[in-house]
Amino acid sequence: MRPLIPSETALVLGGGGAKGAYEIGAIAALEELGIRAGSVYGTSVGALNAAMYAQGDMQAAEALWESLQLKDVISAENASIADDVENLFDHPEKLLEFITRYAQQKGVDISPLVSIMQRTVREEAVRRSTVRLGLVATRFPSMAMVEKRIEEMEAGSLNDWLVASASCFPIFPMKAIGGDRYIDGGFCDNTPVEMAVRSGARHIIAVDIGKHRSHSQYDRRPNVTYIRTSHPLGGLLTFDPALSARNRTLGYNDTMRAFGQLRGTHYSFDPVDAQALFGRAQDFVIRLTQTEAGLRRGNAITRKETAAPFFSLLEEELPPRADEIDYFLRACELCAQIAEVNPAQILTFSALRDELHARLPLEKAESMLGSLLGGRVGVLFAPPQIDRRLVISCLYYLLQREGTLFPLAMHTLSAFPREMLCALTLQAIL
Repeated sequence: MRPLIPSETALVLGGGGAKGAYEIGAIAALEELGIRAGSVYGTSVGALNAAMYAQGDMQAAEALWESLQLKDVISAENASIADDVENLFDHPEKLLEFITRYAQQKGVDISPLVSIMQRTVREEAVRRSTVRLGLVATRFPSMAMVEKRIEEMEAGSLNDWLVASASCFPIFPMKAIGGDRYIDGGFCDNTPVEMAVRSGARHIIAVDIGKHRSHSQYDRRPNVTYIRTSHPLGGLLTFDPALSARNRTLGYNDTMRAFGQLRGTHYSFDPVDAQALFGRAQDFVIRLTQTEAGLRRGNAITRKETAAPFFSLLEEELPPRADEIDYFLRACELCAQIAEVNPAQILTFSALRDELHARLPLEKAESMLGSLLGGRVGVLFAPPQIDRRLVISCLYYLLQREGTLFPLAMHTLSAFPREMLCALTLQAIL
């Protein structure tokens, strides 16, 4: 791949409210890699981060996100809106009630957010910058997308356009500019990749933090590096310094992984340590292939075969042309997810093994082995809810004892393929 040339490279930052801290971590990774974009485009909170990137002041951006709280964004009397926002997305049928409640007030008081923008964004510095800035807003009521570049904005209007791009109606009030009203650009394009394309960018780095994926058609374009959050980042208005710190780490790790500096899909593994796993990974893939082959039973008439339950689970998230290490690490990640291993860290294989030993109820599972072999499987699925960590631990010990996919495990496989795959993976890990 040809090197990224600053004048030709565009950085695209998506909208997502409090999740914007993730983008700060992503930018830190890009700077560490020596990648500096010649243009930056953003929507909503991505537009605010883009403006700070354009003015060349990421230290101020980092300081802002280290301490940002809800009271710094909306007035104290509107703080309860945070719960309503999350309920709105979980219960869209309540949209009319929500709009009625807040539209009568013309949105909540966002004067604290406006003050932040005025303190942190210096329009003169943005206009002098060699990094070109663009943002997206939505004209109301036509709902037409408006792409606005810094050179197209009237002098002194940058902060107005930043507010317009982030006016998440009906939560936030509309923004009036030049006789028109605007609401959040996310209604039209939450991650403005195509604005970068239309602006002439040859290489694009897109950071998508939205609840729903934007522009999936660009995932595999050779001139687009598309960075999508590997784990949930919290709610739109969950402004919490501890969560922001965790999300910055995730943004950094995900970006390093996107540029091949770390291995993994949802977790981040040290690349040198991961490469040393090749022999173990190769044995794992071969064993999994043999296990699935033993499950298939063709029909002489229809020639239909049962699906591949394990590889299909792994390949849901793996990129094309994944190697044995990718497959093995993805299986390790499934175990880590069930064990609730912290994703905001860089793992070595030994560290992962220690985490799984500490987080899985292995001793309890081993003590239950006799009951399970005696047919008392119900103990695994007792109410109020299934303990998935206990399930994979028990299946692991059953596999250790029997050495194969015994009848009990075969029955379990149809209902819990992910847990069965994790049990097989634990054999290669522990």
